[in-house]
Amino acid sequence: MPDLTGPNSPALGFLLALAIGFLVGRTREPLPKGPPRPGMRDFLIIALLGAVAGHSGSAAIAIALFIGTIGALLVMRAQHPERNGITTELAAVATFALAGLCLTSDRQFGAGLGIVLAAILAERDQLRRFVRDAISDREYIDTLSFLALIFIIYPLLPTGSYGPFGFFRPREIWLFVILVSGVSYVGYFLTKFAGSERGALLTAIVGAIASTTAYTAGVSRAVADAPDSAIPAARYSLIANSILFPRTLLIVAVVSPMLAVAAVPAFAAMMLAGFAAAMVLAPARKKRTAITDSTFRNPFSIRPALEFGAIFTIVLLITRVAKHYAGFGGQMVVSAISGLVDVTAISLTLASFVQSGTSPARDAVIGLTLAHAVNAVFKSAVARTSHQPAFYVRLMVGFAIMFAVGAAAIVIVDPARVTEVVSRLQMN
Repeated sequence: MPDLTGPNSPALGFLLALAIGFLVGRTREPLPKGPPRPGMRDFLIIALLGAVAGHSGSAAIAIALFIGTIGALLVMRAQHPERNGITTELAAVATFALAGLCLTSDRQFGAGLGIVLAAILAERDQLRRFVRDAISDREYIDTLSFLALIFIIYPLLPTGSYGPFGFFRPREIWLFVILVSGVSYVGYFLTKFAGSERGALLTAIVGAIASTTAYTAGVSRAVADAPDSAIPAARYSLIANSILFPRTLLIVAVVSPMLAVAAVPAFAAMMLAGFAAAMVLAPARKKRTAITDSTFRNPFSIRPALEFGAIFTIVLLITRVAKHYAGFGGQMVVSAISGLVDVTAISLTLASFVQSGTSPARDAVIGLTLAHAVNAVFKSAVARTSHQPAFYVRLMVGFAIMFAVGAAAIVIVDPARVTEVVSRLQMN
């Protein structure tokens, strides 16, 4: 008897195949007053034939069963010429193929695609309305342009480093361009479908996870296009940059849990200070005005992203030159220089130092804070490109509050003392 419990058993593969036939067949069941077409029972049989073809491992058997399935579909189609479209036939072919995939080592992939297929068929009317009504021609063209940045231009760029000190890295720079463009693209559609406030908050969260530097650049460009959104944009920029602190702690904890614990008091204080600054410096409007507070007016615009990419390239050159002449002996100097454009790399480096015992946790926490502070200086400079003081002044003041609180937290709650307490608890 076949094993019904094993994850690689043929019995489970057949059950998954029949489940696909059931899900897809349910969406194609003929309407009471509509023309006949393959329905639930037909799709179950098609799924079973596909599973047999996949299980047999014989190309001849698989081809024969597939030809037989296609022949049956063509006969039924010929008997009812009044039917329009070929969606049902295509769904039947896909069901046969996915059912066969369920009898291979990629059965999870086949089952997942089967669910996607059933969802596409079940949501036909909703998809049609979405394509025709919800997405404009401009939004469609902008989507194609944004995807071209990712899937056409990015793969064609070389992966090496060029120029003095290897500062010019085409893929790294273009990735920054993609992130800046992505902030506007994602922000536009989130605010469109989720509403201005909720969409802007979701965009800030996504931006914090991806890159706060790119998020700040994207928002700065959007504020330049929509000056009336300066205050809401400042609020969500401060929120995004506050989320950066717990994000850094999670990254550091992977390499050095001890450093993450030592940095918790300072980083938690900076996060809370950032949230408070966002609420106080840029409070939410109680009443909506006639002017929308949506920050993102265009889904895609390449020129501002390229301009920020050029700035990013110049900063990379400055960073490489400074690192070359400063050397890696001065941990604080390197932390500050590295934090100019990115805090992830230096965070991982400092975590590895603590983990290997070459750096005390207190120095590493100070280095992390310094790197984030210098990164904030760079983001403040980027924010000034919006030419809207209502935006960049609030952001700068918020940054000053965050790092003043962080410095005070390091003095009050010494990271060395935190690590000492944690070490004692672990010993006990």
